[in-house]
Amino acid sequence: MHSINPPTQIGSTLLTPPPSEATGGFVKMSGETFYKIQNYDAMPPFFMSIVSGADHWLFISSTGGLSAGRVNAEHTLFPYYTEDKITENSENTGVKTILRVTRGDQTWLWEPFSIRQDGHYEVERNLYKNIPGTTLIFEEISVVPGIFLYRLRSTS
Repeated sequence: MHSINPPTQIGSTLLTPPPSEATGGFVKMSGETFYKIQNYDAMPPFFMSIVSGADHWLFISSTGGLSAGRVNAEHTLFPYYTEDKITENSENTGVKTILRVTRGDQTWLWEPFSIRQDGHYEVERNLYKNIPGTTLIFEEISVVPGIFLYRLRSTS
């Protein structure tokens, strides 16, 4: 017997399925070359470093959790934890944006890059890193059909 599951909703919000495939390639932005991973959230979380010409260091997870400091672990700006703890702490470290978007008589609460909103909106999440490794851009594009398209970029 073959059954088809009906779409899932939370309240009146239809949940959207996660992206099925990540793709990558080089793109030009502001005169600089970046490697772009489109739908990076379809991949298992991964760890990156940001290069600095000074004595700064920054490690960041694709989930947004990060650790940063100067010189060594005793001079941290954000807690110096193992990769798994940094990955799991994305809701506690890094950027936090919460938006109320109103169109007409309807208002949406949107928290980009948050696991609390996974599936609530149709989103595309992209990650860009420049060739020298000094700039990392997280991008979330949210679409509420017929209402708004919003692009948020967070640069590390």
